[in-house]
Amino acid sequence: MLISCTQMHPVTLLAIVIELVAIGAQSALYLNRLREHTRLWYLVLLVLLLIFNIANGLFPDETYRIPIHVQHIIVNGIGFAIVSYFPFYFYRAFGLKKLRFLAIYGVPLFILLPYLAFFVFGYSIHGDLTFTHKYGYIIPTCYAFILLISTGKAIWNTYRENKNRNRYIEEVAAYLAIIPWAFLAPVVYFQWGQLTETLFTNLGFVAISALLLYRTLNVSRAEQKLLTELELVPMNLEALERNSKFFALSNREIEIVHLICQRLSYKEIADKLFISDRTVSKHVQNIFNKTLVNSRSQLVKKMNDYDER
Repeated sequence: MLISCTQMHPVTLLAIVIELVAIGAQSALYLNRLREHTRLWYLVLLVLLLIFNIANGLFPDETYRIPIHVQHIIVNGIGFAIVSYFPFYFYRAFGLKKLRFLAIYGVPLFILLPYLAFFVFGYSIHGDLTFTHKYGYIIPTCYAFILLISTGKAIWNTYRENKNRNRYIEEVAAYLAIIPWAFLAPVVYFQWGQLTETLFTNLGFVAISALLLYRTLNVSRAEQKLLTELELVPMNLEALERNSKFFALSNREIEIVHLICQRLSYKEIADKLFISDRTVSKHVQNIFNKTLVNSRSQLVKKMNDYDER
């Protein structure tokens, strides 16, 4: 069953609607936290996926004035663009520096170049789609598996170094979502249909969107609870200055302690100091280590206690 007057399957349309909602929600959250660059990189990924679903649902269609070979080139080109973006996404969004070479140099050579050679030039000349699918996906698919292995290793190594469980869960979720894309070539080659292709490429990202939204709501609730607790502690400037020297806090750390004691959230601190939320978190963790506390409420109490030694 297809949507009237188009080649689009209802499941593809449903995926498009869900992604539009996800893009709207993620955009609103990003506008509220402009320094949260991880969300921005994920938004780019969602937009690429949305464009892919629209093109995959509408093309190829002989009733359009666009030549069939151009339609195939467009659909495959968007798919190649998403696969090309994956390593760059992990490199930039999660700071996996070991993927830099694969993302910046490997992608153009082993994904974009084969696409240009087989689809843009080769297919335009000979018009043999079967030949193009059979040989045009060989190098990109092999490289996709190399990227999967390298990304998995980079995620695990980063976790072993930092032991950041929440970030690790987010990275693993994103990693699981991209795995089906490495197997997309057989789906296209054997023409398993738009339904299979849509389910294959979208389910993981729908799950990630739900996970990110859920985590954001939990973080917001926790932050609000902390701010409520901090309101109960009075601010003592003399004690703050004395304890800042006692715990050997840097100038930047002292600034952050003062702002925390003023009941500002991490986002508000980041905006006030013109730094990222992640940088604020790193400074706060250093402050916790120096002052031997585990939470903001404990920090505020300790820093405002004049007798604290």
